[in-house]
Amino acid sequence: MNALWEKIIAWFTVQWITILAIFVQWGWIPNNLVAGPAVFVAENEYQIVWETQRPSTAWVVVNGKVYTDNLAGNLVWDDTVHKVRVPMEALDAARGYEINWQHIMQAKGILKKGKLKAQTYDFRPIDTSDGIQIYHIADTHSNLQPGADTAKFWGDKLDLLILNGDIIHNPQNPPARNFAMKLAFEITRGTRPVLFARGNHEYRGVEANNLTRCLGAPNSERWYFTTRVGPLWIAVFDAGEMRADDDEGYNGMAGFEVYRERETRYFEQVADNAAAEFDAPGVEYRLLVSHIPVGRNVDSWYPEVQARWVELANQMNIDLAFSGHHHVVQYYPIGAYNSAGGPLNYPLIIGARPAHIESAGGIFIAAAAELRDGGIRAWFTNQHHEVLREIPVR
Repeated sequence: MNALWEKIIAWFTVQWITILAIFVQWGWIPNNLVAGPAVFVAENEYQIVWETQRPSTAWVVVNGKVYTDNLAGNLVWDDTVHKVRVPMEALDAARGYEINWQHIMQAKGILKKGKLKAQTYDFRPIDTSDGIQIYHIADTHSNLQPGADTAKFWGDKLDLLILNGDIIHNPQNPPARNFAMKLAFEITRGTRPVLFARGNHEYRGVEANNLTRCLGAPNSERWYFTTRVGPLWIAVFDAGEMRADDDEGYNGMAGFEVYRERETRYFEQVADNAAAEFDAPGVEYRLLVSHIPVGRNVDSWYPEVQARWVELANQMNIDLAFSGHHHVVQYYPIGAYNSAGGPLNYPLIIGARPAHIESAGGIFIAAAAELRDGGIRAWFTNQHHEVLREIPVR
């Protein structure tokens, strides 16, 4: 009797898998977009990232050319997050792209393809005809609407969105990892470049090590890099966690001291290679982006590293630095006090006061900037698009 029941169960299992495969192939199992797309900037490429309901294979078509989501040549099919790398010059020239995804399931050891889905989006690279409009936001801590409403300040004039860390409060589970994609899409609708810099909260939680697949990072080894976006040259610094590696709160799971040593060597090479980096032909403005301020982190536990990073940033002729972390909006002009010793030779905006902190009264404040004809102006604005303070940087 047991053998008979085993055969019956096995038969029904096969039939169920077959029926499920038919549902997949005919598209009767929903596989819609969950988040995105967002067009992240990382070094010399755009990374188009989105998430679907079901594990799928995915690709992007730009001006007739296909770019796939693959790892070392294998097409990714067992993930709901899709990252497709596209050369900047290709997308800038095409000014549009099509995302494609197809649900994949495994039945009896064979991969079954479901219904193909696609959506098309316009894309506008940096437009210098009316100046360059940037919006900087940080410290949303997984609170979507206040941050998204605030960052829509420029409307259709927006050229670059900067998400500067602690966007995700605590990546403890898979649904948390797509928050930055949702925020970026809510603001840009997939039509503008987005620069993401990691904050100390993105280091935490079981999904923290998976975020390089979900967001704009050069690779899984680092979140620090330099990039060119139109006439902008940008250095993205990544300080790591907000306390020392041996802090009991990390349970021995932090190794940022070595990470910062590697980062210092990286930016030393950048500083030594000025002609190909910040002094390259076509560079008109140099920005520094870091969640924890370089030179104004008053509770720094690594003063020697901070001092060296300030030296390197000073060599890079930075025109404007953006930071978050402190949950305030402040402006420090050139020559301001450097918490690691010596003056800063670049202006610094700490530009995000989250709505959820008690003193904010439920109103989010962040920073807009406009770069035009060699000049730089910035404003602190709230989620009602009211200008609270204007800053004539230069």
